[in-house]
Amino acid sequence: MKAIRFVIPKTSGNSFRLQLDQSKRFYDSIHYHPEHQLTTIIEGEGTCFIGNHVERFSPGSVYLIGKNVPHVFKSDQAYYDPDNQLTSFGISIFFKEETFGSQFFEIPEMAHIKRLLNLALNGLKLKGEERVEISENIVKTQRLEGFERFQHLLNILNIFAVSESLHSLSTVSYNSPIKDSDNERINIVFHYLSTHFQKDISLEEIASVANMTPNAFCRYFKQRTRKPFSSFLNEMRVEYAGKLIAGTKQNFGNIAFESGYNSISYFNRQFKRITGCTPIEYRTKFGK
Repeated sequence: MKAIRFVIPKTSGNSFRLQLDQSKRFYDSIHYHPEHQLTTIIEGEGTCFIGNHVERFSPGSVYLIGKNVPHVFKSDQAYYDPDNQLTSFGISIFFKEETFGSQFFEIPEMAHIKRLLNLALNGLKLKGEERVEISENIVKTQRLEGFERFQHLLNILNIFAVSESLHSLSTVSYNSPIKDSDNERINIVFHYLSTHFQKDISLEEIASVANMTPNAFCRYFKQRTRKPFSSFLNEMRVEYAGKLIAGTKQNFGNIAFESGYNSISYFNRQFKRITGCTPIEYRTKFGK
C-alpha cells in the first residue's frame, strides 16, 4: 500500500478548506498532501499513524499534521462490521502557508506560528484544557464565512502556538514530499500491523509481509522508523490496552490477551515502560 499523495480542492470563495468526514469509518489508506491539516475527532475510535508514530485516537483528540507528513486515522475493526451502528466523524481544516501570503510568517508577530508549523512537520497532538477550546473552535468554523473564517483560523493557530500542552509525535520530520518507492514497503507493514497487532506476529511473518529476510527487515524498519520493530509493536499494543483499561472494567489478564500478549508479566513490564504507570495506576488515574 503506497502513501497516496492527496490533492485537497479549495472551497470556492475560500483560501483554505474545511472538510467534514462523517461516515461508517475513516479513510484507511496512508496518505500525505502539501497542506497542513488541523483535525478534531468528534466520533470514532481507532489507531492513527502519523509519520513513524502510532497511537490511539478517540473523540476529543486534536492534531496538527504538517505538510507532506504521511498519516492515516484507521478505525477499529468494529467499524467495518456492517451490522453495528457505529459512526465516525471528524472535522479538518486544510491550509498552506502561502494562503497567508509569501512573507506573512516572516513578520515578528507571526514568529510563534511559524515555529508551530515547523514543529508540525513531526505531527503534533494537543493535550490539556486547550484541546477542548481548539476542538470547539474548529467546529465553530463551519458557521463562519469570509474574513471572519480567515481570522478564526489565525486565532486557532495562535491558541495552538502558545499552548504548553503540545506533544510532538513522529521522531522523523518530513520537510519534503516522500517518494512512493521509499515508502511503499513500510506502508504495507503499517497496514498489516494495524489489522493484526492483536495476534501473535513473529519477526519471520512480518519480514515476509515486507518481502525481506528477518535481518534485512530489522535494519530497514529501524532505519525508517528510528525504532526497533518490537518496540513499535509494543507501543501499538499498549496504546490499545490503555483504551480498554481506562474505558472498561475488564480484568488485566483479558486485556493483555486481547491486546496481543500471551504473558501477563511481560504485558505489565511493557505497559509500565511505555506509560510510566502500572495497569492498576493507569485505571485509577484515567478510568471512566
